[in-house]
Amino acid sequence: MERFIKDANTIVDSKYTWSKRILVFILIILLVRLWDLQIMRGQEMKRLSEQNRIRIKKVVAPRGVIYDKKGRILADTRPSFNIYITHEDIKNFDQTIDGLVSLLKISKEEIMERLEATKGLPPSFPVKIKSDISMDDVAKIEANRVYLPGVNIQIEPKRFYHYGKMFAHMIGYVSEISDDELKKKEYKDYSPGDYIGKYGLEKAYEAYLRGMDGEKRVEVDSRGREVRTLEQKDPIPGNSIYLNVDLDIQAVIDKALENRRGGCIVVDPKTGGVIALVSRPAFDPNKFASGITKQDWQAIALDKTHPLQNRVIQGRYPPGSTFKIVSALKGLESGIINERTIFSCRGGFPYGGRVFRCWKKGGHGSVNIHRAIVESCDVFFYNLGLKLGVDRIHEMSDIIGLGRVTGIDLPSEKDGLVPSTEWKKKTYGQPWFEGETVSVSIGQGAVWLTPAQLVQLASFVANEGINYKPHIVNRIVSPEGKVIKTFEPVINANVKLKKDTIRLVKEGMKGVVNEGSGTAYGSRLENVSMSGKTGTAQSVGEKGRNLGDHAWFIAYAPSDNPSVAISVLVEYGGHGSSAAAPVAKMVTDRMFNEKKEIKEARLNENR
Repeated sequence: MERFIKDANTIVDSKYTWSKRILVFILIILLVRLWDLQIMRGQEMKRLSEQNRIRIKKVVAPRGVIYDKKGRILADTRPSFNIYITHEDIKNFDQTIDGLVSLLKISKEEIMERLEATKGLPPSFPVKIKSDISMDDVAKIEANRVYLPGVNIQIEPKRFYHYGKMFAHMIGYVSEISDDELKKKEYKDYSPGDYIGKYGLEKAYEAYLRGMDGEKRVEVDSRGREVRTLEQKDPIPGNSIYLNVDLDIQAVIDKALENRRGGCIVVDPKTGGVIALVSRPAFDPNKFASGITKQDWQAIALDKTHPLQNRVIQGRYPPGSTFKIVSALKGLESGIINERTIFSCRGGFPYGGRVFRCWKKGGHGSVNIHRAIVESCDVFFYNLGLKLGVDRIHEMSDIIGLGRVTGIDLPSEKDGLVPSTEWKKKTYGQPWFEGETVSVSIGQGAVWLTPAQLVQLASFVANEGINYKPHIVNRIVSPEGKVIKTFEPVINANVKLKKDTIRLVKEGMKGVVNEGSGTAYGSRLENVSMSGKTGTAQSVGEKGRNLGDHAWFIAYAPSDNPSVAISVLVEYGGHGSSAAAPVAKMVTDRMFNEKKEIKEARLNENR
């Protein structure tokens, strides 16, 4: 019995010993694991724990406001309701996605595309699914929130363009950043769903207009819904920009070009400040800012009138008779002609086995340089062009800046073309023929210029040999109201011309509008003298159809002390005198009659 008890005690002691050993071993394992979780991986575990409870949400900064020269708002921001999905908070993926599809006008494919674009980001990253939803959609989401875990609505600033199409090609638009843009170095600080300037001033001044986003730390429940805000860093709005542009003049041109194709640019010839810039047809930039639909984008992209093209800086056309001013300047400056030079016009100019016609069938008779400009005699400039040769015409064009980009502060400006013998040999491997010079001398043939380049010609004459780089933005101002950058005039051309050269050309351009035989006499004004040059340029047409000639008019006013230069193009408008010159008349009338009315009102107040 004693032996049995002794053996039992031995067995119990042995089991107790092993139990202690097992407990110690388990305790050691737990301590090691605790050490690993608390000490070695403590920060990571804390982060993961916080992530389950706390979300860091971006607070989008409003873009800077865009003002006209008188401080009137052209573009600012408005509140927008946007839908986000946080993948980590979704309980039933199919239920959530199908729920959104049934509640909103959005396809499942579109949602999946957006989620796929953010595949490499953490599951806690909120993905923007739809922008600028209506209040009805907001109500639908809120009413069904219990069935849509992981879905949130955020109120963010959205770009708003107060005048829609009127400033479309100048101000441009913002739109959501693309996958390709996110890969570019200049957009390394951007995230999927961010909006960036894609066109016009919005693109050119993106770095200034974009603000600095803030963030807030919020506590969320198990469905990802916000419970309370723990910490917030306020966003910093973007800088504002003030333009040289006058809203009133822009509106006049917008009305004048309504339902037409064409463009007009108005500048201050003494500084290059752009007073107005309109291209038609246009598009509504607010559609892009709200997240343009595929249907709307296709309608714009496939429109045969090309509303996305800024005709002022991208439309290249033969300048027609406006180019005669270049030939006149070079002919007078080189001494090939003077005010006593006479050419006979009988309605045609036989050369090289063909007859180059003058626009006036019966001819102009004996014509000097003054009448040649005033009445736009083609035969006079045919003769002058042959005496000059294409290279001297090209030389004067190059001095003025024609054929090159003007340097205006808008993206994607295109250059033009004024040919030379070297250009043809380099481009086609062929010699230049004198018969081609006949066409070039009146702005036809291989001459292609933009309205922006031709306003440089008008400014060059107005300033008697000087023109400036056109500039839309006057200054950039911080959110605190501090001017951080101003734009001073930059000279593009500065040539000392002979007194007789500039006198004869200016007298001729003044006569175009103010003499009875002038081609733009119908656009004269009683209160202010305007100088100009009409142009009617043959067009290629579309798909073999002849839609008519392009109508041109360049001008400056007042004639004796110019403070405005204008370039107007009306595609397929016919004659410059009837289609383009009246637009310049309306601009000049508004500018100077308004100034006169203001001056008289102030005088009456002082009395």
